[in-house]
This record gives sequence, C-alpha cells and structure tokens, in this order.
Amino acid sequence: MDTEHDSAQRGPQLPLAMLGEGETAHIVGVKGASELRQHLATLGFVDGAEVSVVSRVNGDVIVTVKGARLGLNRQMSNHIMVTP
Repeated sequence: MDTEHDSAQRGPQLPLAMLGEGETAHIVGVKGASELRQHLATLGFVDGAEVSVVSRVNGDVIVTVKGARLGLNRQMSNHIMVTP
C-alpha cells in the first residue's frame, strides 16, 4: 500500500506519457480499472520495473520494459506512473 511517506522517498511521480525519447524511469504504479492494471501487468508494467522510451510519434510511445519493446497510445501511457 502506498503512503505519502513512500511516495516522497521515491521522488516526483509523473505519467509515462511525459517522458522524453531516450529517458528511463521506474514504474511506481498503474492507475485505472482493475482490468487495465491487470493487462498492463501481464505486459511487464509492474512496480519497480525499469521502462525506457525508445521513440515517440504523435503522442504515442514505443518503450522497452522487461526486455520487450511495446507501443502504447497516449491514453494508456498516461495510466502508468513513473519516477525518473
């Protein structure tokens, strides 16, 4: 369970959609319905995982997470919270 203290120790949180090309961050949570969180978890978007933005096209992002390269639209990437 997240607490304010835990969040402060991890640093500032922002949506994955805000990362620039070439930036790397760690996942600290996924927002949204449980089905969405479950789906993203099966793709590797879990707390503590490192995620890197490979490229950006019209708001969509291509990332690497847990050794896989995946494409996400802006809506999906806004649900994934990271710390740079």
